[in-house]
This record gives sequence, C-alpha cells and structure tokens, in this order.
Amino acid sequence: MADDLLDAVKVVIGEETGNAPEDISPTMTASDVPGWDSLAHARIMLEIAARLGITIEIEKTYRLATVADLVVFLRAEVRANAELGRA
Repeated sequence: MADDLLDAVKVVIGEETGNAPEDISPTMTASDVPGWDSLAHARIMLEIAARLGITIEIEKTYRLATVADLVVFLRAEVRANAELGRA
C-alpha cells in the first residue's frame, strides 16, 4: 500500500506527533502512535487538508480505525472536492 498519499499522511502524522514517518504503519491506530491525542488529531487533519488543498469534516475522521482507513477516506475526499470544484 506504499503510495504518495500514504507517505504524505505519514509525514504529517510524524511532524505533528514527533515520530519518524517510517515508524508509522498503515495498520496503526491513533492510540498506537505516541503523541496522537485529540489535539494532535485536529492538527493532523487540518494540516493534511491544507497540503491537499481540500476541505474535510474533521468529525468524520474520528470514526476511522487505522492510518490506512484515513488514506482511503482522504482519497474519497479529494475526489469529492474535485467534483465540487474545491481541489
């Protein structure tokens, strides 16, 4: 599942939590990543949205179980934003 979006997400998670991106795997949950609390979650989502040039409803991201689930969600959001002319 190595791809550009996954790599970008891992970089943002790493920056916001103080972890190395290579230490973050697609199967990890927020509770598996040291420093990923509710405030870090909000910062992560806002930074990802800014870097992708999209808008996301952060509330929807709290139900995602893993980093891989987040990537799938973001792919869908990029498509939806493009269809609405926001990306």
